[in-house]
Amino acid sequence: MASVHTFMQDYSRHLAQLEELRELLEKRLVTARAELGRAATAVSAGQRVAAVEAALDRMDRGVYGTCRRCGALIPFARLLQAPQEQCCGGCERTGTAA
Repeated sequence: MASVHTFMQDYSRHLAQLEELRELLEKRLVTARAELGRAATAVSAGQRVAAVEAALDRMDRGVYGTCRRCGALIPFARLLQAPQEQCCGGCERTGTAA
């Protein structure tokens, strides 16, 4: 059985990872909002803004990092690449992502 110390270390590591992902999301949100002003990229920028805002909302609600379809945890490495991701690789590959 793990000790309280081990749980606290895991918890601290998890909080640090969430903070890193929040910073990535906020940077992407600023970039996407800046692109909204350019007509050629407005639609895709609008979609990115919506995706990042949804991810930040999920983070605030405590469900960030879990697949919206199956509830599985999305790997940290995947979230680092696409922090706005809302589905696991399995659901994305099978086309069952929400």
